[in-house]
Amino acid sequence: MQLSLSLTLLVTVSFSLILVPVQGVLGQTGNLSNEIEPLPLSIFSVRNIPSPNPFQLAQQINFTLTKFGGSCPPEIAISIHGWNKDQNGAGEEFNRLQTSLRANNYTGPLIGFSWISNTDWQHAQHNAQDGGEELAQFIGEFKKPNRCPDTQIRILAHSLGAVVVESTLVGLHNNPISKNSSTNNSKVITSVHLLGAAINNKLIAKNTLFGDAIEHVTNGFYNLFSSKDDGLEFNKLYENGILYLSQGVTIDDKVLNYHPLGLEGASNFPGNYIQRDVSGEIPALSDADGDGNIEECFEEYKPALEKGDNHCGYIGFREPFSHSLVDDGVVNLIVGDWKNVSP
Repeated sequence: MQLSLSLTLLVTVSFSLILVPVQGVLGQTGNLSNEIEPLPLSIFSVRNIPSPNPFQLAQQINFTLTKFGGSCPPEIAISIHGWNKDQNGAGEEFNRLQTSLRANNYTGPLIGFSWISNTDWQHAQHNAQDGGEELAQFIGEFKKPNRCPDTQIRILAHSLGAVVVESTLVGLHNNPISKNSSTNNSKVITSVHLLGAAINNKLIAKNTLFGDAIEHVTNGFYNLFSSKDDGLEFNKLYENGILYLSQGVTIDDKVLNYHPLGLEGASNFPGNYIQRDVSGEIPALSDADGDGNIEECFEEYKPALEKGDNHCGYIGFREPFSHSLVDDGVVNLIVGDWKNVSP
């Protein structure tokens, strides 16, 4: 049976299809972000228009290209946030990733994909599926022969953003993009990195819809997981219903087979799939965004006491008060992978 998560946020946000530049962290003291020039960054939001029409997508792409200098860049990175982020929270994540990437000498432009995740868990999962369909349409339009067919696309997704990736890749696999002669031998997505993926590891298996899409749509697919991730330990308990057994709730046997990909990795996966336990790269620090709230990453249940604990630390940590970047999480590994994966 379906279980309803009670951790619902009542947040009022402005839901609109927008493209907004977010400035980097400048003029602050810190180990990594001091005096770092921010990457070009734009936000693609589907918070108010869950199904943008072709005209709106064309506008979005044109505005994106204008923001990135008016021509097709050699490559772009698309960042997808996870659960429980309102518009401002999503913007903070994109900004933190932007700064971590720049600290690792990556200078390419970044698109933040903002979707309706600040709702209960079940609705957020459905919204992630819908968001993936829209992102697949955006990428399809962007990569058409008359637009930017040769631009490499790299995707990073945190937590429940993995569901967005699943839906996106399956959509691109089911609706191949018409390519010109220069891209006939290349795949649509150059690389994908999942960070603390909040999906069942069985979804990634060979000969599944997602597994087939990974093999046919991407050149390289990376699962960066932490075997110490406190947030995904809570996620596993929730999905398997253990938290509700004491309440006399009947649990569907299928639910008990949930094993978070971002906590345990996978044992049956496609040929171009690579996984790595990155718990040693995530410091034993709380409050990754430096806003004073530790409840956003389940640390009210289990504080971050050892490396790999913090579910929100994959893209880096801010120092409280100054909000400067003090650690880049696993972004150094991501940039290293990008140097080795091309069409």
